[in-house]
Amino acid sequence: MSNITGDKMFSHVDRVAGDFRPITADIFLTNYCNNRCPYCTYARWTLPNGTKAMTYEEFITYAEKLRAIGVQGFILTGGGEPTICPDFLRITNWMEEQGLHYGINTNFNNLVYFKPDYIKVSLDGYDEESYERSRGVRKYKQVIENIRAYAEWKKENSPKTSLGVQFVAESVEGVLKFYEANRGLDVDYYSFRPLESTGGSYYKDKLKKTQAREITAAIKALAAKDSRVTLNFKWDLLEKQETTCTAQWAQIGVNERGEVMYCCHKPYQIVGHILDDDILEKKAQAQTDMSKCDIPCRMTAPNMFVAQTMKQRKDPYFI
Repeated sequence: MSNITGDKMFSHVDRVAGDFRPITADIFLTNYCNNRCPYCTYARWTLPNGTKAMTYEEFITYAEKLRAIGVQGFILTGGGEPTICPDFLRITNWMEEQGLHYGINTNFNNLVYFKPDYIKVSLDGYDEESYERSRGVRKYKQVIENIRAYAEWKKENSPKTSLGVQFVAESVEGVLKFYEANRGLDVDYYSFRPLESTGGSYYKDKLKKTQAREITAAIKALAAKDSRVTLNFKWDLLEKQETTCTAQWAQIGVNERGEVMYCCHKPYQIVGHILDDDILEKKAQAQTDMSKCDIPCRMTAPNMFVAQTMKQRKDPYFI
């Protein structure tokens, strides 16, 4: 699948050339979840103000502002699990009526029928026990049933929706067991991604580095036999971290209260509210502690691309 790549900034050279308006909005519909994943970014912090779900009316207000400032694609994510937002289907129906490009990152414990550009299911298991270790609940069979039901429904109702499953790969054995157990699913892709950690600390261990090489080799071997198997681009970024987030303008993260986060992995760093008239200026002026960033980060590849375009070159007139 070509959608899980790190080179999408090539499609937005106008923005990179100086427009600098956000391309993608990550929207947290809730700040609570029906899973308890130990590796989850948001499990590391206790956020204030209690539980909250974005309402339908709030979503429309925020989405219209995001469209006005240039956003082209919306990702419903979390934070919390988006499908358990009480107004989830009203929100997705509105987006479809508006013809908006949107996708969803979900655990799919809750079966809902809607028509996004993509659904990425964090499956992270191959039986009830492995699922519970990864996600804190025994819902593996339920998720499999939901995937099968949606895959069948989308054939007639939403054939253009890309349906894929994701697995956080920590061992070759886990990769092989996951693939064997789930290869019969009627999905468009199986994405195997590395574990994210603050400052990339997880892969600084020599044993973990060796395991990472073995894991990527195993994934490539599976991909040679099954074109649906995808090696997530983050495997190439395990030890890469930019000194500044030069492409932070390309995404804008909005939480369930309409507050704008520095990025979707730093929900504790609020730079303003989406309805602020000067929110883009506030976001552009915001600084962050890069040592606290998760590595590998989905923004590392865009950062590298933007840094290259901004690089001062001697005698650029002579190609």
